[in-house]
Amino acid sequence: MEKLLFFAIIAALVALLGKNRKIGYGWSFVLCLFLSPIIGLIIILFSKKVDTVDFVDVKKEED
Repeated sequence: MEKLLFFAIIAALVALLGKNRKIGYGWSFVLCLFLSPIIGLIIILFSKKVDTVDFVDVKKEED
């Protein structure tokens, strides 16, 4: 029982890294629980950050 609680706490801590990423905290936590915290960490780190800016080519209007 203690091992399961320890595993869930580790998964929750690793999932905190996914809070500011596109994957989100919820999916990060689920992946960490069902796969493993290490695999979840790898998936989280490959996920895009939410605050990244995509640059768009904007054409200027000519007067």
